[in-house]
Amino acid sequence: MAAVLDALAPYVKKLITDMAEEEVSILLGVSSEITRLEDNMESLKAFLNDAERRRITDQSVQRWTRKVRDGMYEATDIIDLCQIEADKRRDSRGGNMEEKVPVRCLQPLLFCLRNPVYAHEIGSRIRELNQQLDGIRKGASEFSFNINLGSYPERRMLHDDAALSSASICKTRSQVDESAIVGEEIERGTKELVQVLTKDDNNHNIKVVSVIGTGGMGKTTLAQKIFNDSTIQEHFKTKVWLSITQHFDEAELLRTAIENAGRDHGRRHDKSTLTGTLIDTLSGGRFLLVMDDVWSEKAWNDVLSTPVRNASRKQPGSRVLVTTRSAHLPQQMQAPLHQHRVRPLGEDDAWSLLKKQLQPDQVVGIDEQLKNVGMEILKKCDGLPLAIKVIGGLLSTRFPSEGEWKAVLKSHAWSIAGLPPQLDNRIYLSYEDLSPQLKQCFLYCSLFSKGKDIFKNEVTHMWISEGYIQPPDGSSSTSSHEYGLEDIAAGYYRQLINRNLIEPAEAFSYTGNKCTMHDVVRSLAEYVAREESLVVDKEQAATSGTGMLVRRLSIGQTVSGVEWAVLQRQEALRTLIINSRVNFEPGDSLGSFSSLRVLYIIRSVNSDGLVASLTKLKHLRYLHLEDTDISRLPDDIHNMKFLLHIHLLYCKKLGHVPSSIIKLKHLRSLKITGSNVSVVPKGFGGLTNLRSLCGFPVHVDMDGSSSWCSLQELAPLSQLRELELDGLEKVPASWMAEKAMIGSKGHLIILSLSYRPTRGYIFGPGGEAVQQQQHSVMEKLHPPTCLETLTVDGGYSGRHLPNWMHAPASMDFKSLRYLKLVNLRCCSQLPNGLCRLPILEGLTIEDAPYIKNVGPEFQASSSFAAGDSAAIVAPFPKLRCLQWIRLCRWQVWEWNDNDSEEQGQTKAAIAMPCLELLYIKNCKLSCLPPGLANSKRPALRRLNLYELPNLISVENFPSVVELDVFECPKLKSISSLSMLQKVRISKCPKLEVFEGVPALDSLILINNTMFTLPGYLQDLLLNLYELPNLISVENFPSVVELDVFECPKLKIISSLSMLQKVRISKCPKLEVFEGVPALDSLILINNTMFTLPGYLQDVNPRYLGLYCHKSMHFAFSQLSHECYKTTHIPIVEYFEC
Repeated sequence: MAAVLDALAPYVKKLITDMAEEEVSILLGVSSEITRLEDNMESLKAFLNDAERRRITDQSVQRWTRKVRDGMYEATDIIDLCQIEADKRRDSRGGNMEEKVPVRCLQPLLFCLRNPVYAHEIGSRIRELNQQLDGIRKGASEFSFNINLGSYPERRMLHDDAALSSASICKTRSQVDESAIVGEEIERGTKELVQVLTKDDNNHNIKVVSVIGTGGMGKTTLAQKIFNDSTIQEHFKTKVWLSITQHFDEAELLRTAIENAGRDHGRRHDKSTLTGTLIDTLSGGRFLLVMDDVWSEKAWNDVLSTPVRNASRKQPGSRVLVTTRSAHLPQQMQAPLHQHRVRPLGEDDAWSLLKKQLQPDQVVGIDEQLKNVGMEILKKCDGLPLAIKVIGGLLSTRFPSEGEWKAVLKSHAWSIAGLPPQLDNRIYLSYEDLSPQLKQCFLYCSLFSKGKDIFKNEVTHMWISEGYIQPPDGSSSTSSHEYGLEDIAAGYYRQLINRNLIEPAEAFSYTGNKCTMHDVVRSLAEYVAREESLVVDKEQAATSGTGMLVRRLSIGQTVSGVEWAVLQRQEALRTLIINSRVNFEPGDSLGSFSSLRVLYIIRSVNSDGLVASLTKLKHLRYLHLEDTDISRLPDDIHNMKFLLHIHLLYCKKLGHVPSSIIKLKHLRSLKITGSNVSVVPKGFGGLTNLRSLCGFPVHVDMDGSSSWCSLQELAPLSQLRELELDGLEKVPASWMAEKAMIGSKGHLIILSLSYRPTRGYIFGPGGEAVQQQQHSVMEKLHPPTCLETLTVDGGYSGRHLPNWMHAPASMDFKSLRYLKLVNLRCCSQLPNGLCRLPILEGLTIEDAPYIKNVGPEFQASSSFAAGDSAAIVAPFPKLRCLQWIRLCRWQVWEWNDNDSEEQGQTKAAIAMPCLELLYIKNCKLSCLPPGLANSKRPALRRLNLYELPNLISVENFPSVVELDVFECPKLKSISSLSMLQKVRISKCPKLEVFEGVPALDSLILINNTMFTLPGYLQDLLLNLYELPNLISVENFPSVVELDVFECPKLKIISSLSMLQKVRISKCPKLEVFEGVPALDSLILINNTMFTLPGYLQDVNPRYLGLYCHKSMHFAFSQLSHECYKTTHIPIVEYFEC
């Protein structure tokens, strides 16, 4: 990305000012040059805001700003090199300094006095830089820059600061992004396309359904809603989602398809082998392949057509769903079945979507006060959902007043000239509204190519390493290592989410820790960053960027191979991201990247040879190697003075880290999760600037004689924000855990405590001692009360969880949002303090085989003194997601129903008032507690019940919208779910009562042993699929729509007096179809039909659609003797299938 000048310039000027404050200029004999440098920077600063805006479309300004940036980059390199030289001199003195001054970032420049040759070289470089800046400053006169143009408005600066301090300002998002879904149009489109995709024609030729619309129109949102539809999930055994990049690698596309279909591709690269594997994978059952955002027919014709067509011959009824901007693409794919055009939103839906982007307090009264100006803004969005979301995100940062909204309406950015036609001015308006610092962070996100997720903890560390994140104004450089740069970066990340410039991935909708960027947004970001940034999507590394000085290079995962010699030509790189296989050769080196700040390599082989040259990267701040074959780090890694972040993830050959790593005093994160590192060097506790430590292998040092770091040596690491401890079962005594001083780490927000299963039988001789040992150790690992996420996993063997999870101690954890307890091997009781956690949003309890009873204390109300009375505190007041998984002996969930107003309790005492999802799997519960089913718990919309062998009833959940009940063999009753819309029932043979569901829209019934339909279906819509033993469908007087697919023994459909629409497929023995006086539409699908069924003479629909074999289609259309059976039907249509 191109650096944003009015963000980069203040950073560089501050470094220069620090040099002057330390009298470095006098000591080096270049005081006049430093003064000139500072004056030049101050003079240039006045032009930069206008220049930054004009460079987007003015090539001459682009050239001028490029020279400014080059000068600034040179200044930062000079300062780094001075720091390195000074550190060398300090090390040669044994770390002692004669000058009694405080240690500062630029203080070591003083030591350049001891090396006059080096001082002369630095002075010469500064003089040369000044000469360049003099010329640049003089050249600014020809552009007539507006020096009175303000920078980022003060009111938004204040808003940004507030955002940084906010604990969580991300919008609430469900599995499918609800903030993108409004109106009936998308519901109609979903229903229509689900019907088209599931219509069974028994044709062995693959059919393609296409969704067509311009960029940002909502094609992907519609496809996601279809993909997640319960009918689709049941109809297709295999579902594969592929995001198709404009430039793709054929082998990688095949590997992704195989992996997403649930098969291992074995890292093969041969196209023919991968094609065969994909055919075998898809041939296992009827499949749906979604190809999202397809730009050309090549991905289909050259790669996927052969395996998909071959597999579909074995699995007739399989389908392909394509989203594309091209109306001609379906014909080019030579398999069109149905086209659906996504239309712009109407005014009402657009207004609803806009309001969804605002904060709740901003929506109050908005219809009366701001709708008129809001509709004027929406006219400029032309009904495009993405544009509306982005503009809504912008408006969410403004005070909801007419003046603020009119300022947006009248912004010059709506009509900026010079942008390529494929770019969206409305997205540019949102970009223009960002602060200079946030602009840099946004543009940097475009380096993550399509298909590559943006992880919060990765990208924020990259921003820090590039110098984008600085302490607030007034903070000196001395505090740069103490100030919460990670907090500032996290605040910027949240702002990008709230502005809809990046969007949380589906599985991370609550936390936002993983995001994606829409293609339309990425296109704008790549265009703005084009002067310095290059994202390689395919085989273009050898030719792209030859006319530009590339500062940041990203090689996408679709690139099959890159020659290292080609990469080495990009000597000015500051960021290098490699997501593909690179052809490393013996002797290849990193040495040519002398200015590199960020190095990110994933899934490369033969990369171990590069390790020796790592220390040549003098400016490197961020090192990320993931799933590579490196076996070591350089022994002299301590010479990489600026290294802040080392991430070595899933590098299985890495067995140790060098002892010199403890000299990296500025190191902020070390992550070795998934490696084979079993110990780290002694002295690790000296790295007091560490913020993240993941995968730390616990080592026991009883007497301090070991040369490896022990658990207790973590005590000085008081700045930690994230800590993962692995192998806690090794700790023999609680005092060792106590000395780690976990509870004193006042910045810790993420803590993972991992055990490995203890060998031997923990309930046999000596087992009790093991249980007590682990409990006492866990007790001393008491985390600080600022913690936000806690995970205990791997096999904790204590009989009880620690006292700090019990009341009243648990009430101190006022920031804990997510708690996950996995593999509690011996615990028989849950702590009573979890319900007192005031902002807990997610709770997962998994694999706890000895819990038999969850008592009322689990969700009991508590009280505290409030003046002369006691105030009731709701148990689990913010809990949104509760998951119980594999508590295989859990039989009773007791719940004292204190929720009723008759007992004098207030509304605040309702337990779990915000609960949205309840997930229970594999336990012995016979019923859900009545106290859980309450009309005052309106947020509970999803209820998932799996493998509950003793469950008898599901009753009185008035807010539940979606219900799954799978493998509950004793279930007899489902009733009083007044808001229920979708339900899936599988293997519940004793279910007799299904009532009180007036809003039901969709029922999926799965039972391959059923001979007759259960009586409880008489008042419901019927979708009957693949019921091999079903004989009759009779006496359902309220059914309006009926689907009967693949019921080979079905003989009778009778007495459905309200039936209006019916589809029948593959029911060859159906003989009786009567008692349907309201029938309006009949669809009959059978490609083996040679004569029309006789029951057609007994029904009188308005419309009859016949899908039949080609020969029968011709015969019927030629008025054959069979047609007399349909002469009484007004409209008859024949279709070939």
